[in-house]
Amino acid sequence: MNNIQKLMLSLVLLVAGLGDINAFQAVNKIVEITVGDKTRSYRLYVPRGLKTGAPLVIAMHGASGSSNDQAPHFNNIADTAKFVVAYPQGELIYFPVFGGTVTGWDASGEDNAEADFLRAIIDELSQNYEIDRRRVYCCGFSNGGMNTYAMANACSDVFAAFASISGFPLNEFHLRHTGKRPVPFLHIHGKNDDFVRYSLTPTIVDEMVARMGANPVPVKTSVSGKYDKSVYEATEGSFPYIFYEIDGMGHNDFTTNTEDGNSSLTMWRFFRRYTLDTPCDTTLKWMPRIEAEGFAPQNHGWTVNQARTLLAFGLGEKTDANQNVYHSLQLTTGRYKLSFRADGAAGKNVSVRLQRYPNSKLVFSKTVAVGEDITIPFEIKNEDFAQYKILFTRQSSTDDISVSNIVLRTDNGEDETGIEEIQNSKIKNQNEGGIYDLGGRQMGNSKVKSQKSKLPKGIYIENGKKVATK
Repeated sequence: MNNIQKLMLSLVLLVAGLGDINAFQAVNKIVEITVGDKTRSYRLYVPRGLKTGAPLVIAMHGASGSSNDQAPHFNNIADTAKFVVAYPQGELIYFPVFGGTVTGWDASGEDNAEADFLRAIIDELSQNYEIDRRRVYCCGFSNGGMNTYAMANACSDVFAAFASISGFPLNEFHLRHTGKRPVPFLHIHGKNDDFVRYSLTPTIVDEMVARMGANPVPVKTSVSGKYDKSVYEATEGSFPYIFYEIDGMGHNDFTTNTEDGNSSLTMWRFFRRYTLDTPCDTTLKWMPRIEAEGFAPQNHGWTVNQARTLLAFGLGEKTDANQNVYHSLQLTTGRYKLSFRADGAAGKNVSVRLQRYPNSKLVFSKTVAVGEDITIPFEIKNEDFAQYKILFTRQSSTDDISVSNIVLRTDNGEDETGIEEIQNSKIKNQNEGGIYDLGGRQMGNSKVKSQKSKLPKGIYIENGKKVATK
């Protein structure tokens, strides 16, 4: 073999050894990062063969835990699905429930240092690994799950979808859900969890389903000895909320009792359905859909037809028994529109009042005639965050009046809802002709007439525009 042949063989072997030059090598290490005036850290997991444009999952440990727990556990899934996992390290925080200071998360729901930390991780990984910032997902266990709910409020424009296992806001971390957009959310909880109490989950579900505008009557699947799965399906402009109740599970960060046999895999399969480009109604703040067939609002925090009160919502308060988990309507400073339908006998009126809770500061009080669709604009001033109660009343307890189609939106000065169009031109080109439902799932291709003609009646997104099928 001459020198030229040897050189050619060496080049061939070198290229073969490198493989795909756009792929990254495997990484599992602690990374330090400066956030403001603090040094924080996270454990980074990068599977072998990862390419640019990969998704990112941020997974947060529970109170007293560590990033070295690597929980919820995604490494094996990332090896196959090829995404990056970041396991952030919580700071020392005082928890009254423990009577001491342990590692954890300030899951207040505010745009705080925890949100800055997670954004900094995303920025760094975007630079180092060119992750797809439209496909960044947030999840956590226990107190990490509480922080997931908090980030669903503070960072709804950063993460495409969220999931929690054994964690929801309680005690000092009262639920807040006033973020910039409704969000896809999946929750897994053990029926035997008496720490972050399973008995309190129905209120959390109620609050999130109404925030999302999802159908409050779930599609339920039960597998004996394993799980009950409730899918609160997305409606126009909204996202679903999916709730797993796990048989035999206590306060744990993992279960095999899902249809995937792996709770983290169930989270991932939920995440991958969504991107930040998935269309939604960004003006939507609250849509309880109490008139849905099969829904009993009085079982979900509503007062119904008591004396002159037609409907009332948001009358809860913190007690030792409820661990600060109760129904409330939550708003921040801004302009809003409350819409509803009032029906009844001609000449009858209905009054609606919105007031702050618990100090009863009045926002507005209006009396309107029944038999029409009503829209009431109003403004909340000087409130970073506050809770409210809403009451619909009639002139007499014998007046036969019904209220339906209650919707609260931010007032953007337009009549149309704010269903976002897909803005990314690269996505448009890749999915040219694609037809998507309002949950972001591809339903067909407009270029294939047989597919389009078979779509159920409804609203869809085609080439970034809203279209209706008959």
